[in-house]
Amino acid sequence: MCLTRIHHDRFTDAPTVVDEVRSRDAALGIEHESLVLTRLTGVMRRVAQVTGDDPVAATLDALASGADLVLGARLLSADGRSVGVPDVLVRLDDGYAPIEVKHHKVLGSSGIDGLVAPLESLTDVSATGPAKFRTGRRRDLLQVAHYRRLLDEAGYASRLALGGVIGSERPYRCVWVDLEAGHTPIMVEYDDYVVAATDAIEHGVAHNDEPLVDPWWRTECTRCDWAAHCKGRLEATSDVTLLSNVTTSVRDRLARDGITTIEQVAAMDPTDDRLPGPKVVLQARARAVGRLLRFDDPSTPLDVPSSPTEVDFDIETYRGQIYLAGFLITANGSSTYEPIIDWKGDLTGERELVRRLFSRLAEFAFDGAVVQHWTDYERRTLEEAGARHGLSIPGSPTVGRWFDDHGVDLCDWTRRNLVSPAGYSLKVIAPLCGFEWRDDDPGGRQSEIWFEQLVDGDDTMRERLLEYNEDDVIAQREIRRWVRRNDSGAGPGTGIPSASTWPIPARRT
Repeated sequence: MCLTRIHHDRFTDAPTVVDEVRSRDAALGIEHESLVLTRLTGVMRRVAQVTGDDPVAATLDALASGADLVLGARLLSADGRSVGVPDVLVRLDDGYAPIEVKHHKVLGSSGIDGLVAPLESLTDVSATGPAKFRTGRRRDLLQVAHYRRLLDEAGYASRLALGGVIGSERPYRCVWVDLEAGHTPIMVEYDDYVVAATDAIEHGVAHNDEPLVDPWWRTECTRCDWAAHCKGRLEATSDVTLLSNVTTSVRDRLARDGITTIEQVAAMDPTDDRLPGPKVVLQARARAVGRLLRFDDPSTPLDVPSSPTEVDFDIETYRGQIYLAGFLITANGSSTYEPIIDWKGDLTGERELVRRLFSRLAEFAFDGAVVQHWTDYERRTLEEAGARHGLSIPGSPTVGRWFDDHGVDLCDWTRRNLVSPAGYSLKVIAPLCGFEWRDDDPGGRQSEIWFEQLVDGDDTMRERLLEYNEDDVIAQREIRRWVRRNDSGAGPGTGIPSASTWPIPARRT
């Protein structure tokens, strides 16, 4: 956990922001954990469930009994300063190894070396096969390292320094990682972190009004209850960590040279070796002026994706299943929104929706239309849906080939041509082009909550979901229109200043 968050959780007397999406994620995580543990108890012989008024003592009793599986455990360090509540403790011959259950994917094509085991063979390490644990989920391993250290103190840790994580991949599997292997072993990283966390807490006891570690912005902040609290402070000081890839070490290095704000970074040479790359300066310039800029010389027109019939495409899913696909069809100066819907949300309904959707995509290909979408989410999701239902797009050998031939990833095009002040989410880019959603809280994850409310009987959510999907495809169209409007006379985009020039010329009135 972030050291600044550790301080706020314990010492800051201010309300945290309640986020509906994060609350739902937590509920889904509990539901996922329950499903996995139910499955585990069905395949393991001796399962101990910790109960009672003294869970620490009950945990030690369960471990001493030699149970194959211990659930609901509570571990406490000898000095009483560290506590752990592992999801699962599993016996591996001479001792126990900890496992966490996570509602996200943990297997990858690259990452940390590991071993994968089906739940049925969890206690048999020889039944495992090679796997890669996603580097971006390293925090999961730090968590099981914590439990490993507490097990070791209690005298029940397996000699195999394994920590396991069961992710959301089906069928459920455990990915084992050697916590003492590698150039920087997980256990070493964990021990360093505990020292830092303890320092942060001791500082907070003495100085509860100010964290030991100043906040800095990174991806995990978006999932924190204190995000608004920290971001407000960072924005007020124009903190450089609001820029992509600027870590605290980069911030400290710049501060030693008197560079502490985004505006100062914007004035730097993009090739300055104190920075992680030239794009940092370009983003700083876009953020300083609060607008989209070009990467290249603005005298050259941008090749905006187009065709006589332009189709903007977006899908909405619930737990991986498609229930709404929307097209915005623009031809001869006018646009028509065309949704394909399955409000039931079951596999039978999805199959019919995908069949109709594939048929429509084949028609667009026949007409020579360009179908534009944001990121590769539509492509990946349709590939999975096609495989799930044994369906394909008529006239194309694969879904992927169809997108290669007839689709355009407008997000990828935007990334290659325009510099954004704050990332490349559609919800960031479209407002910079003058578009606003009708809904005051738009987002794909929010829309899953609306769909749940629809299933629970709130029929008003149908209109909300349709409007949200329609606005998503309109937003894509408006980005292209904005680029075309910014024409100095030499072609689309020639009126957009280049981030390679600083200071940026004033806007024309």
